[in-house]
Amino acid sequence: MKSINFIILFIEDRDKVNIKMQYAIMFQVFEGGVSEPIKWNKDSLTAENNIIILDEGSSSLFLWYGSKQGLVSRRTALRQAQSLRGHGFTVGKSIVGRDIKDLKEIDQRKIGRVLETDEINEDLQTLLNKEYKELDNFVITFELKEIVKLVEKVIPKPEPKIVPKPEPVIEQETPKVVKTEMKFASEYDIKPDLVLESKPTEKPSISTTKGSTPEPKVASKPALDLSIQAKIGFVLVGILEHYDDIWISIKEDKRYSVEHMDGRVCEFSIVEGKIKFTVDSFSGISTKIKTEIQKKFVELSKLM
Repeated sequence: MKSINFIILFIEDRDKVNIKMQYAIMFQVFEGGVSEPIKWNKDSLTAENNIIILDEGSSSLFLWYGSKQGLVSRRTALRQAQSLRGHGFTVGKSIVGRDIKDLKEIDQRKIGRVLETDEINEDLQTLLNKEYKELDNFVITFELKEIVKLVEKVIPKPEPKIVPKPEPVIEQETPKVVKTEMKFASEYDIKPDLVLESKPTEKPSISTTKGSTPEPKVASKPALDLSIQAKIGFVLVGILEHYDDIWISIKEDKRYSVEHMDGRVCEFSIVEGKIKFTVDSFSGISTKIKTEIQKKFVELSKLM
């Protein structure tokens, strides 16, 4: 019972005692954009679930997309994960995960097909297979060895103070009267402090003349040529003829990614004024729809 009390104390006041324990929590993202902590269990990573795993030890936030989850639910889960990475999760008087740096996404459909996804999934499986200890509020920790000794060391029991007994005062029957001469202080008896004259410190003035250095301007995003914008539009028009809802995003390497409710449609880049699709573009849709999209693109390009 003593160790349990120390564990609870540690969760509530870990910032006060300045001990860096590392915790982890698993969340499930439900419909409507609600994420709730759940019991730590690797079996929760199924095709029907979107799962968030917060791990302070690796300073990472893993986001698992189930293969049966559509575009809307996956985007909702991503927003929830980004919010957790920015603010952490409050447990008692502590905030778990406020120093999370990395957000690692795992699309179950890409496992075994994309090397980067396989590497992230391997890291996640290693984490899920580690021995852990369950605490309160679905929080777990991988570091509970000698926790009682650690807390007792940081918060030692106060030692009783020893108050010395006052020594007895022996009163004299006939105290001696000592005559002292009275001295009267005068302002002339006090030596004046030595005052050092110093020149006033001149504060540097900030010049606002034309010669001052202007603040650097933030470089604006270069606009694409009108012909390139038209070609991008041709691709999207061809896709919209077959899918009512699509999601378009621009990656860090300037790749355009187009997704529909059930998965990805294509990815392409602008190379020397031409649209270059990735090798696996249109692999998730039927060959017939792919041919019709390409045909529509060629048809519209002839208008330029």
